[in-house]
Amino acid sequence: MKAFKNIIMRKKYEVSPLIVYCIVFLVFLVGFSLTRLLFWIYLSDYFVLSDNENILWAFIHGVRFDASLIAILNAPLLIYLFFSIWFSRIEKFNINVIYYYCFLVTLPALIINIIDIAYFPYSGKRSGPEVFSMLNDLSTQCPEVIYTYWVYVLFSFIAIILYYFVFRIVKRRIDSYSLNSIALIFLLFLCFYFIVIAGRGGTQSKPIRTLTAYSFPESKLGALVLNTPFSLLKEEIGGLKRLDYFHDGEIKSFLNPAVEINHDFGIEKDNIVILILESFGLEYFGPPYGLKSYVPFLQKLASKGMFFPNGIANGRRSIEAVPSILAGIPSLMSEAFIRSPYQSNEIYGIGNILKPYGYESAFFHGAKNGSMYFDDTTYRLGFDHYYGKNEFPDQSKFDGQWGIFDEPFLQFTVDKIDTMPRPFLAGIFTISSHPPYTLPEEYSDQFKSAEIPMHRVIQYSDHAIKKFFEYAKTKDWFEDTLFIISADHTSDNYDRRFASSLGRHQIPIILYQAANKISVGVRRSIAQQVDIPATILDYLNLPEEKKLLPFGRSLLSNDFSSDAILHEEGAYWLLTQNEYVKMSQADGSISHGELPDTFQKDKLDSFDSKLIENRLKAYLQIYNNGLIDNELYRYSR
Repeated sequence: MKAFKNIIMRKKYEVSPLIVYCIVFLVFLVGFSLTRLLFWIYLSDYFVLSDNENILWAFIHGVRFDASLIAILNAPLLIYLFFSIWFSRIEKFNINVIYYYCFLVTLPALIINIIDIAYFPYSGKRSGPEVFSMLNDLSTQCPEVIYTYWVYVLFSFIAIILYYFVFRIVKRRIDSYSLNSIALIFLLFLCFYFIVIAGRGGTQSKPIRTLTAYSFPESKLGALVLNTPFSLLKEEIGGLKRLDYFHDGEIKSFLNPAVEINHDFGIEKDNIVILILESFGLEYFGPPYGLKSYVPFLQKLASKGMFFPNGIANGRRSIEAVPSILAGIPSLMSEAFIRSPYQSNEIYGIGNILKPYGYESAFFHGAKNGSMYFDDTTYRLGFDHYYGKNEFPDQSKFDGQWGIFDEPFLQFTVDKIDTMPRPFLAGIFTISSHPPYTLPEEYSDQFKSAEIPMHRVIQYSDHAIKKFFEYAKTKDWFEDTLFIISADHTSDNYDRRFASSLGRHQIPIILYQAANKISVGVRRSIAQQVDIPATILDYLNLPEEKKLLPFGRSLLSNDFSSDAILHEEGAYWLLTQNEYVKMSQADGSISHGELPDTFQKDKLDSFDSKLIENRLKAYLQIYNNGLIDNELYRYSR
């Protein structure tokens, strides 16, 4: 026994691969912190309302998520080393395994973290698994995307080169270290313990997840704390949980009054045109809203219609706007509804609702056909026809990346609408007010007054909308048409007052009817995209209330008890006039606050915070349970 013990103590095992593993772990930890710095430098406007101390804490807290990610990704490598380390003859082979494994697994994760900087302005969040459903769009635009975002491609190549040279230096300078079997077992135990603790994000009872990033130092810095690969690994897709805040009899008591459609009047078979404007945030309007008007025509049109400056986008992405505007479905999941497991649920799009009343419908979107599945989605929501880039007759008007420039495509849209039988429903989605901020050559010198590139293309799109209305005005259907105008979401902030969690959801919503069949003026009540289906049914006096979801209301009623629901920064928000209630998705904690000064406010009665809290919970219970059970219309009134 003593001789056996002496053999065990004398035999040495080479542990330099484990040392290399630990060094590489630290190198990637530094690398992810540097990409976080890059993220902050390029997107600092998104965090302008946070003080420097909290930003510093966000960087420190972010190391926890970086270490967790690296530990999870490299765990298979460490398991391999646990077995192979006992064979000293393959020491150099093991070091090469570490190099190639990290090159194929950990380094791509670092590059994903760099590339997602380009996508963040469109989503307002770190990308999760839902981004994989966009690969088809990206594959068709790969050359244009690389050209537009070349700087992130450059940073990615720099990361690859640095990895290569750093590993060469480590490999060249690492000394040979040997331990006896007892010491090696102890070292392996320490490595195992460290990797488990790092992977869990600490010794707390439950492992960290994406929502943990929003708990400290403040929720608005959650995206800075996170890294994108962690979100890809940890964020749940379609993982709605059943809620039981209230029993069935209670829920309706917390909701806003039902939409009241006056059935004493006959059905009004006017035409409906829904114009969805790409990235038209309220801040692009002039005083008293934004600093300067970049949309003179739209602002003039708003003065001739019913204008809601307290308009709210229920989501942050175009793909979320379409179900909200055309079916009244808010965006309360990390994944867009039309890419979620619930996309086949029973839903009533506005096209489905109007079709039995003799409406022919068409949707117009100048982007490449199939972009964001808008063609399939609008067919799903009851539209009869879809017109995209493929149907446009003059491909010389292609902008080089996304689709047909707004002005020619909107003129084409009027021509197509003119061939439709009456009454009709038309949905239109513009595209030009979007990075890479491309203008038609003939307008390159016309729109120069701009503090940021977005201002130039916003002015161009406003000009294209003006031309659209001028042309539509010559048609005999113009005065028998209700135009509903809403942005899909906001975009680049120059006016820092709008660089807040709620400011990034503020959009203009306009109702315009040339024959004055609706009242004119500014309405300061809260309006949201999901109000649009109810507004259309109210305008047309259609007895289809049971096909309306309970989240929206008719904008034709001057209702100061109106509200808007959204999901932002790992929390659910319910906005009412002047106030908001916010519920953390992580722990259910409730907070209250006053709407930012970018909202137009009126003095109202006292704020019933408990009622609004219960209404928010009721909405969430209807949404989650309704999607899970395919009974979203259970509480439709």
